[in-house]
Amino acid sequence: MNKQIAKLIPLLARGVLPSAAVASGLLSPLALGAPGDLDPFFGNVGRLGPIVDLNGPAWSLEALDSDGILLAGGDAEFLCDSDEFYHCAYYGYDGLEATNFVTSVSGAGSIDLTFHEATLAHIQVFDVVLQPDGKVVAVGRRVSRTSTTDQQLVVFRLERGGPLDGTFGNGGIVELGSAGTAMVRHIGTSVVLDPDGRIVIAGSRDNDLIVLRLLADGSFDNSFGTSGIFVGIGITPSSATHVMSTAGGGYRVSHSGEYSGCEIVALTSGGTLDNTFGTSGIVPFETPLGVSVACNATVMQPDGRLLVAGNSLGQGFATRLLTSGQSDPSFAANAVSAAMEDATALALGDGGSIFVAGSGVNGASIMRLQANGELDVLFGNGGSTQIDLPSEFGTYPLVHDLIVRPDGGVVAAGGSSNLPFVIRLLGAGGGDVPGILGFTQQFSVSTTEGTQEVVVNVRRTGGDSGSVSVAYQTAAEVWLPATGGQDFVEIAGRLTWDDGDRTERAIHVSVLADDSPEEYEQFRVMLSDAQGGAGLGTRNATVIIGPDGGPFGQFSFELQPFGATESASAQVYVFRNYYSTGAVSVTLTLIGGTATAGDDFAPEPVMVSWADGESDPKVVQIPIRNDTTQEGKEVFTVELSNPTGGAVIGPRSSATVTIAASDQPPPPPPPPPKPSSGGGGGAFGYLSLLLLGLITFLRSARMTVRSLLAPLSR
Repeated sequence: MNKQIAKLIPLLARGVLPSAAVASGLLSPLALGAPGDLDPFFGNVGRLGPIVDLNGPAWSLEALDSDGILLAGGDAEFLCDSDEFYHCAYYGYDGLEATNFVTSVSGAGSIDLTFHEATLAHIQVFDVVLQPDGKVVAVGRRVSRTSTTDQQLVVFRLERGGPLDGTFGNGGIVELGSAGTAMVRHIGTSVVLDPDGRIVIAGSRDNDLIVLRLLADGSFDNSFGTSGIFVGIGITPSSATHVMSTAGGGYRVSHSGEYSGCEIVALTSGGTLDNTFGTSGIVPFETPLGVSVACNATVMQPDGRLLVAGNSLGQGFATRLLTSGQSDPSFAANAVSAAMEDATALALGDGGSIFVAGSGVNGASIMRLQANGELDVLFGNGGSTQIDLPSEFGTYPLVHDLIVRPDGGVVAAGGSSNLPFVIRLLGAGGGDVPGILGFTQQFSVSTTEGTQEVVVNVRRTGGDSGSVSVAYQTAAEVWLPATGGQDFVEIAGRLTWDDGDRTERAIHVSVLADDSPEEYEQFRVMLSDAQGGAGLGTRNATVIIGPDGGPFGQFSFELQPFGATESASAQVYVFRNYYSTGAVSVTLTLIGGTATAGDDFAPEPVMVSWADGESDPKVVQIPIRNDTTQEGKEVFTVELSNPTGGAVIGPRSSATVTIAASDQPPPPPPPPPKPSSGGGGGAFGYLSLLLLGLITFLRSARMTVRSLLAPLSR
């Protein structure tokens, strides 16, 4: 699981406007793309990525004079000498490994190979800022391969073109930490420049908020805080920490604490708490949505009011604070709460407009609000633009940073499947944008046999200029494959959209029932061959056919083989898998083989029962009889029959029991299964359930995958 240290020199990633889009524009007038539609002259129909040559999310963006952007980010992962996950999780990880990138992206949407960055080992980058002289200041953390708690806050500066600036700090790098000391973690997550060139960094030291200010050469500014550092004892950041400058020379720092929730901390220019803001310089953040609040993004308006976005109890929000720290009653962003589960990035546009990026049920989106928080329906498709990146299966992109271009266009960057991406949206000039065709369902669709059909939807996002189409067809999945013609009806066809049409299209697939009980099966519906200049987004939708026996249960043997010795009992485990509604039972019938019923084992059938809601496996004791004859090993069979209560017998309906040879030790028994955590399936669905869980995890980790290794969403 150890990855090589990623260098800061990515490879070229290009995209051009499809010629079909240009050709279609010459034939007839097209519906013009609205501000907020994808920019067809950037990357692959407005999209760059996921960029496979860079490791980790993009955390920060900066605009360059050349119409390009500066892109920065990185990742960190746990290291463990053992190859077994449970060993590492139980005994602890050995350390961390980090990777980073700071690179330039051209205005056409390709990585700029003329920007040669320094190679920095074991460092994760979280934020960058561009100095007026073109130098780049980046902040993050240096981690240790031998300790998860030994982390140093790192600030480094790059010259134009990418090499380290030797005039800054120690060879271009400033570090804050206690290397080799246990339980000390310093992390830098946000950086801002003062007008006089001083550099202000916010982050954390173990469980305390820290803000430090450096002079232009990287030395600590002793006029700020204590020896250049403000330490907020008891202010406990655990994820997003962001620092902003005020017009009066002070600072506002937002953070989300594990126990304190979201707080805004005000500092004076000298690095002390500003008592004119909130209560003694601190505003504990509250929203009507609940007390569990996470602040992911903040931005300061020119008049000093502060916009804050994040989530509360699984619902996104955006709100505004007055300069005093009180809530601004003139601002209400109901559209954010209605459409987003989490708001992750903010930016300001002209005329008081506000851009909010976040994630919802159908993926990530960017919306534009008016100055009072109302949705601006002139942006994108009714006020927002969905992000559908090129992918085999649904990605769940998270936007971490936004910048607004002079023409009102937007550039967004973030991470998807632990890879960076960049999106560029049109400004006021508009354009001809055929859009993106992809599945609306971002991961999988569930159904069961007997439901007659399943429906998957295809959407057109990011533009609607010209007539476009895409081909579709069904196919079996590699894992747990359903059989075409037996489990579902194989189909193929083409979906079309006219110029100006953004309505969704539905693909109907018939699901067939058969006589034999089955477990989880899967097939996919695939998109290909987009025409009319449209790009492809999510190209596959997985349809999961649930196991038979719902909602009552499916009986099976899982832990095999079973063994016993004479004059003992064979322990046989019977499982009620997948469902647990109602009282059910099943009968175990014992059938002789080389072992004889009545002579070698008790022949009587055994009934096993479960109460309503019960799903734990049952242990059946089958007495093994002793005789005086010296015998070799013998076997008999146990079969499941006569299910009651609506439950069914699954594919593994019989098991073999081996009686050890006389005076020989029995084979080791299987370990007793752990009780089910309740709610649904039996404790095991074993191979099929394990594989399905792996597939589901890989495709639908969503925002909860943001772990301690990704300690902020700007």
